[in-house]
Formats: sequence, structure tokens, C-alpha cells
Amino acid sequence: MLNYTKKSKLIICKEHLLKLLYFLVNTSVFKKIFLNKIPKIYNSISFTNKSTNRLVLFSTYNTDGKIKESLLFYLAKLKELKTDIVLIDTSPSSIPEEIEKTKPFLRQYIWRENLGYDFGSWKVGFSEIGDWKKYNQIIITNDSIFGPIYPLAPIFEKFDSQEIDVWGLTDSYELSYHLMSYFLVFQNKIIQSKEFENFWNSMVFFPTTWKKFLILSYEVGGTKYWKKHNFKTNTYIKFENLTQPIFKNYYNNPTHVFWEKIISKNSFPFLKKDLVRTLISTNEFESVKNVLGKYNPEILRLVEKENSIN
Repeated sequence: MLNYTKKSKLIICKEHLLKLLYFLVNTSVFKKIFLNKIPKIYNSISFTNKSTNRLVLFSTYNTDGKIKESLLFYLAKLKELKTDIVLIDTSPSSIPEEIEKTKPFLRQYIWRENLGYDFGSWKVGFSEIGDWKKYNQIIITNDSIFGPIYPLAPIFEKFDSQEIDVWGLTDSYELSYHLMSYFLVFQNKIIQSKEFENFWNSMVFFPTTWKKFLILSYEVGGTKYWKKHNFKTNTYIKFENLTQPIFKNYYNNPTHVFWEKIISKNSFPFLKKDLVRTLISTNEFESVKNVLGKYNPEILRLVEKENSIN
């Protein structure tokens, strides 16, 4: 949904039903019986050893095994932040010539079975990397976004100087309040805590048809978990600063309903790929051309290339 509008009664009823079913899905018995599958690791290649104090666990997927230029662009910008990047790939195929393109940016490449979505990939990344506790800062992100439109360094400088344990770029009230997981950063005391390790160790791998339950468990549930254990959280762009009042039965994803505002007015560095597809389908892509043409023509070129727009 692209406007800050109320959801239909049908959507609201479905979300209530989802939350009721979640109480069953979230029980230890249910998880032990139905969510006990562990994804296979098809390949794991280490390119370098630890070289910095900032780790990136990057989840990626594409249908044909081809590495997109937008992914290479994002990896390059992350590398500029002096990071060690682990790329976790759940694509149906892994083509050596394509993976070679990512090598200059990576510490490690992992190709695994497609189970558990991004959180499953990040969990595998933690288990495969081994020495993650030696890092001062850990970033989890994915390829659901185009960008960065603006430099990321100023955002990191802002939060590096604060006593914040978990921060994201945006928060949302969709389903329930949470930091959005397409870009999350863990730092300070949380990385060495038993709560952080327990969160990832206790995680199960949801089937690819159970995405909403995964969101409730680890995106919404993750924010609740960090707060419950007294870790300090924050976000670069607060939803409450974008609109007042906040209505729980409205579409509350700021990267969709306020995308133009946050890019133009708040220097938000990314554009969601699913939003682009929606705008193309509704003949509203001209708005993307106008915004990106003004703030970052190179990202516009990548968006048009990936979506076969001449």
C-alpha cells in the first residue's frame, strides 16, 4: 500500500487471525515437531580473515544465480565503511563466475538451502563465521533495497557516539511496533551478551510460505526481546515523526507510505525493491524517476536496469 490509509476489514481480520495462530506456532512443542528442519550448506568459501571491527551479514537471493549490479554497488558501499562482509546466498543455483564478481568485497561466501528467509541466513552466518564475538559492531542487511542513495557514514557516526545497543534505519507499527530488519546494527554491550547469543541459537527455520510468522517471531519479536532485556534501541527515522496520530489499523510501513518524504526530506538512503515493482505495476514509476533523478541518478540507472526500463 502506497498511502497512509486504513486497511480493509478483511485485512484487519486476517491480521487478528494471524496473531492468534502465532501463539500456537510460537510454542516449543510446535517448533520441535514442525519447525525442526536445518538447511543444508551447499558451499562455504572463505576469502580473507578478520580485518576490521565491523561485520556485515548480508542475505541475498535471486532466481537465476546471476549477481545483479545493484548488489555489487551496495557491497562496495558497505566495504567503504571498513567492514568484513559475509554473503549468505539462498538462490537455486550458485554460478562460480558470478560469485567471483563479489570476491573483492567479501570475507566469506555461503550458499545454503532456501529455508528461514533472511533471519535464517543471518543465523547461518553467525554459525559459519565463528569469531563474530571479536567484532565491535555487527550489521545485518539484505538485497531487498536499492542504494545507498546517500552516504551511510554520517548515519554510523551519529550512532557510534551514542550508548545504543541496537539501531535501525526505520521503525514500523505494521503488525506491532518494531525496528525494520532490512538494516539492523548491533553494537556496544549487546554483542557479548548471553541474550544476543541465545536469540540466534534458539531461532528456528520457517518454511518459505510462513513469512508472516517469521516477522512476528524475529522482526517484531526481536524488538520486543531486546527491549525486554533492557538493551537500548533507536532508529534513524522515527515513524512518530512522520505522522501524528499513528493509527494501528493503517498501513504503517514508512518505506512504502512515506518513501518520497523520507528520501527527499530525511536523507533516507534506500528504496525498497518491492515498492518499485508496485509503482511500475500502477504506472507510477515516474515518481521514482523524479526523486532518484534529483538525489542519485546512478541509483536510478540501477533501478531501471534491474526492472528492464528503457
